[in-house]
Amino acid sequence: MNIKIIFSGLFLTVTLALNAQDVKDILQKTFDKCQSVQNGYFEMTRYMKFMSSKDTSKTTFIYNFKKLKNDTLFSSAFHYKQFLNGEYTSDVIYTGEDLITAYAGDSTATIMAKKLWAKDIRSFSQNYTYYPPLTNRRSGPLPHDSDFIDKNYSFRLIGEENLNKVPCYHIQVNKRPDNDDNEMMKTLRIEYHFWISQIDMIPVQFSTAYDIVEINDTMSQYEKYVLTRFEINTLKDSNILTLSSLPAFYKLKEYTPYKIQPTLPKDTIAPDWQLYSLTGEKISLAGLKGKLVLIDFFYSSCYPCMLALPCLQALHEKYKEKGLLVLGIDPYDKKEDGIDKFLAKRNVTYTVLLGDKDIAKQYRVSGYPTIYLVGKTGKIVFVDIGYGKDFDTVLEKVILDNL
Repeated sequence: MNIKIIFSGLFLTVTLALNAQDVKDILQKTFDKCQSVQNGYFEMTRYMKFMSSKDTSKTTFIYNFKKLKNDTLFSSAFHYKQFLNGEYTSDVIYTGEDLITAYAGDSTATIMAKKLWAKDIRSFSQNYTYYPPLTNRRSGPLPHDSDFIDKNYSFRLIGEENLNKVPCYHIQVNKRPDNDDNEMMKTLRIEYHFWISQIDMIPVQFSTAYDIVEINDTMSQYEKYVLTRFEINTLKDSNILTLSSLPAFYKLKEYTPYKIQPTLPKDTIAPDWQLYSLTGEKISLAGLKGKLVLIDFFYSSCYPCMLALPCLQALHEKYKEKGLLVLGIDPYDKKEDGIDKFLAKRNVTYTVLLGDKDIAKQYRVSGYPTIYLVGKTGKIVFVDIGYGKDFDTVLEKVILDNL
């Protein structure tokens, strides 16, 4: 696909003798250029591979934006359409006053007024897609100013390349990870690549990559953003950033916050289920009566869930001969995704079941991990959400009280 670039003015081609300092100069000029962008239109493709996934997704966007000076929620007003595998899936609009999310699958659109739901909107903000060099107030992840003297950064010119017929500088930036004392997870690599147009200093493509080690498992996350067409500072019709631009077939409704149901209370009978283990064994809760059963609702990309695994494994090893049965129920991962190897690298030897989301709903799971301890008579004797301080001590005491 050719990149078609429409310019609102004339730009000077940059020619530099590229030494280390010049690489930083290019990045600073690029940052300054992106900072000068006040509005625009672009078409973009995003490639995304999450740490817990083997596959890379491809999503395309048609995007209009206008930067906002003092908005407390977003750097820009925006309206984008999203396409997955070429199929239109959704619209998202932020007007500066309202956030509208619309899904083509059920033709519904939800409007959230900032004056009423600012806190909720902020909590959802990471769910939306941007091209941050252009749309973000800080033009991240482009380095600038003090980053160039920060010893945690290193800069390298990969070369001059043609990206879809556009001459570009290809620059690599590495940032030294700032790891804390957490023994569970260490970041090994943070690496950015920028393809910067020599014509106008706009980054027409950038990527980010992270490598981490979690216990015995090294994982990678990668994302790449590619501009396939763009116009800057040429916004002619601000109505595209208003509610009126939403396609007419959507049924608009006011936002109502999701009400989290309380977990199942103690002394109630735990709902029965039948699930298959990673080895293909069919297990039912009813068939485990007479045992103390610890049920851990978890999934692989949940970091608190991973923090809890060593504790659960230790309890399994310590009390399995005394009547405790530890079970993990994973409502999201699939065997074909390699969840068995994932858990083996984390030394998990207790039984893990691949569940459906209906069972998590029956148990009113609203956060992960959620731990239920089911007594020998089938009644719930303990429930907790998350993994935090004193989790191990508290859980072991309840186990000892009920064995």
